[in-house]
Order: sequence, then structure tokens, then C-alpha cells
Amino acid sequence: MAGANSLRWRVAQYLELRWWRRYLSKQSPQDYLSAKRTYWQRVLDTLEWEVKPNARVLDAGCGPAGIFTLLHDRQRITAVDPLLREYETLPVFARVHYPQVRFVPKPLESLEGLYPFDCIYCFNAINHVDDWHRSLDQLTAMARPGTRMILSSDVHRHVWLLPLFRALPGDALHPQQHDAAAYRGALSKRGWTIEREACLRRTAIFDYRAWVCVFDSLACREE
Repeated sequence: MAGANSLRWRVAQYLELRWWRRYLSKQSPQDYLSAKRTYWQRVLDTLEWEVKPNARVLDAGCGPAGIFTLLHDRQRITAVDPLLREYETLPVFARVHYPQVRFVPKPLESLEGLYPFDCIYCFNAINHVDDWHRSLDQLTAMARPGTRMILSSDVHRHVWLLPLFRALPGDALHPQQHDAAAYRGALSKRGWTIEREACLRRTAIFDYRAWVCVFDSLACREE
């Protein structure tokens, strides 16, 4: 949905950077990063995710404090985000602190030539992209049979609100608005088998859901 760097996506990117600057303005960078690493470990524990040492992994939509902050010295990480250069202006992010990590400042849709990964982390990023279908295709293109992935996103709880949020928009930070069934269907169509689904947070409008998946190219199906 959308694509070609739509106005809605460009506005969302601007608001995303503005949000981070405001959010971090009154926090200690050290305290924030410590709390963030604790959060990442809690999420992995909740999802019963095994961190395989030295695995080749993708942190897709990593933000300034993605899961690379926890796993940078345990796995071989490629971290991708279109705002990485802008995040260098934030007090919590400096590439020099993560010399083992390969940082790629590009949108997920435009990634090319990256090798298949052993596992993929895409936390709270897929609803930030410009082209949802293309981004899911790209994640799949960077997998091999047996690749495991954690994908997480806010999803609509109420079917009647979904078209309203798509039209207005009611959530300017997130160009993509979908329900959980859309994610399940999109993953299954592309050959991902969902092993576990968890609701990590619930609000009045959204569930923040995570899917643990494994890729099997033979499982791809047509809609």
C-alpha cells in the first residue's frame, strides 16, 4: 500500500524524528539505553526466542536503539533504517559504539544485494514503511529456508476504526494501518509459518502484537 515515497510517509518520517527528540530530551541516555536493553531481553524471553551466537541477522527498521543495542556483540547484525543519519544527532545513538554492526541508512523497500539472513528482527517498523507489500516481500527475499523472524506491529482491534484511520489519518506516525488477520495472511502467503503469536501490549484502539515465524519457500501460497 502506498509507495514511491508518498507524502504520508515523508510526513511520518519527519514526525518520527521529532518524536524521538522530544521523548529523549529529558532522559539520561545511559539510563534510557539500559532500560531499553532490559526491555529487549524481556520481549525475547516472552517470545521464548533463542539467541544463536554468531548468527547472521537483520535488524529491520532498527531506530536509534533497536535490538542491536542488546545483541551487537553476540550476533552478526546488519541494522537498517532510513533515518540512521538523522539519528546520529540523538544522544542515544552513535555508530562508533557498535563497531561490529553494519548500518545501512535505507528504507526497507529499497534494500538490494543483502545476503540471506539466519534470522530477522523487525520490531515495530513494518507499520512505518511506505509500501507494506513491498517491504514484506523484501523481508522474505532476505530469508532462506529455515530463517526465523520476529515481526511486531500495532494492529487494529476494531474493524470499524480501520478505514477511518486509513483515510484521515488518525495515526500520523504510522502510514500503514492493518489488523492482525492481514498480517497473518500476508506472512502465510509469502511462505512464513507462524510458530507463536503474542499480544505484548493492549490499548483502547491497538494491540501491539508479535509473530515468531519460520520461512519455508515451499509453503508460499496464492491468494
